[in-house]
Amino acid sequence: MSFALDARREIQAHGVAPDALLATDPDGPVFGFNLACAWPFPAQAARFYRPMAERLAALDPAVYVYPEWETHLTIVTFINFSRHRRIEPERLAQLQSLMVPVRELIRPWLAGPAFELVFGAPVLARKAALLPISDPTGAIARLRQSIRSALAADQALEAELVRGGLNVPGIIHSTIMRFKSEPAHLAKFLADFDAVAATVEPFPLAVDELLLTTETKPYMREGQIFHRFPLAHAGIRC
Repeated sequence: MSFALDARREIQAHGVAPDALLATDPDGPVFGFNLACAWPFPAQAARFYRPMAERLAALDPAVYVYPEWETHLTIVTFINFSRHRRIEPERLAQLQSLMVPVRELIRPWLAGPAFELVFGAPVLARKAALLPISDPTGAIARLRQSIRSALAADQALEAELVRGGLNVPGIIHSTIMRFKSEPAHLAKFLADFDAVAATVEPFPLAVDELLLTTETKPYMREGQIFHRFPLAHAGIRC
């Protein structure tokens, strides 16, 4: 995977990139708004995730590994929490006022069948470790394209969301680990991370609902489900 190789070279040249929020203000109030699924990973995936997470957490005190209740897959970020930390009440109310229009705009595009994703072994970047995800039916790609098209048809709403940090990712992944500080011995950490990754077999995750979620502490450490979009079962055991 070219991403993994490029990221490894960056880490070897420059070290990892500790996360300032996790180091200094992990529970500070933020506001984000996302379309997500698997928050948290259901039992089907959690039983695969749990032993891997425990091994990653033991690698070095510098790492922060997402507990199961924090795991998720972001499909679209409508409001980016990193731009909205400890904001004034007026701005918070303005951002919250976008939630219903977004829900109503995307609702017609989220009535498809349930689908299955496949999680791969963790890979490391400077800022985080993530699980790459394959999408055999192309469901996530279709959702993202539909949402892009819907937003393009409502330029005023799209402009407000762009101002708030709108992001439609180009890859499908779930972030599972970040850095609170630099590992004490980088070369050993990298070797140990690779040893954990080598033991992880791909595992499936069936998705039978999509979630509009708020994010009130960084990285979904806290938030609420604003709306659930159930998906029709079509041969997927969820």
